Amino acid sequence: MPLPMVHLAIAVRTHELIGSELTPAFLLGSIAPDAIHMRPNTTRNDKQKTHLLPDASDPKDQHIGRLLDRYRARGPKAIDFAEGYAAHILVDRAWTETVLESLRRQLPAAMPHAELRSLYYQESDQVDFDLYHKAPWRPAVWGLLAQAQPIDFEPLLAADEIARWRDRTLNWFESLKQEPMIEPAYITAVLVQAFVLEMANMLAPYLREWKQRHISS
Repeated sequence: MPLPMVHLAIAVRTHELIGSELTPAFLLGSIAPDAIHMRPNTTRNDKQKTHLLPDASDPKDQHIGRLLDRYRARGPKAIDFAEGYAAHILVDRAWTETVLESLRRQLPAAMPHAELRSLYYQESDQVDFDLYHKAPWRPAVWGLLAQAQPIDFEPLLAADEIARWRDRTLNWFESLKQEPMIEPAYITAVLVQAFVLEMANMLAPYLREWKQRHISS
């Protein structure tokens, strides 16, 4: 799945397209599903739950609609957070179907999973560091994220888990300093920039509809 800077880049561009103000709550929601990594002894099944992976009997995207309906009555910050969360889910699905699938096709079928995983995270980590260093919106987004107030997002995540993931994201690039220092060969800057633009164009109509429903409810 894409790492935080890609999700944040998509959030910024989507709001530019619809001419709407980017809020701390939406930004926090857009990285929040991965806060499951802050839970001790978490499993793959836990991540599948926080990422709302539907079963075969669930029509496409209805699970996301139910999530938004649950939080629509809880005020602007809660629904902004939920909309950011929903955007993350849709972006992850598209990333798996496009970027990740493209990577797999270019690599030997016999490559061990551990080796593929290492390559993937080296390249996607570098993508995030490059965005951190170069994106003109990054300082403003960091300021907004620092203001964001985590909420208990029942039944998926606790506010404390979300807060710790936000703080980890804010500190990752400077304090932890784990930049791979490579030139990605597969998950390139050009590929990621195209993905960001494609996802923003895909999400813009969703976000307009979600916000209109919030206004009319």
